[in-house]
Amino acid sequence: MRLFKDHSWWMGLTDGDIEGVWQWFDTDERPTFTDFMPGDGGDHNNEDCAAFGDGYDYRWFDNACSNQIYVLCEARGHECGASIVG
Repeated sequence: MRLFKDHSWWMGLTDGDIEGVWQWFDTDERPTFTDFMPGDGGDHNNEDCAAFGDGYDYRWFDNACSNQIYVLCEARGHECGASIVG
């Protein structure tokens, strides 16, 4: 990720069902922690996906899901293969 530190990343959090109510995309659970920039994470039409990045000091911001941003994803250890360390 060091090579991509100057970019923004999607994290799988959305308020697409109810505006301002954030849920994890795959489980529909609400997060127990959020780190939105002041003024973000609220009622912004058409900004239903949360991201973080260098332009916001890595704080979270809501953005249109159609924007081209890198994806941060989670995988189980056996799904990653032997080349993953850490």
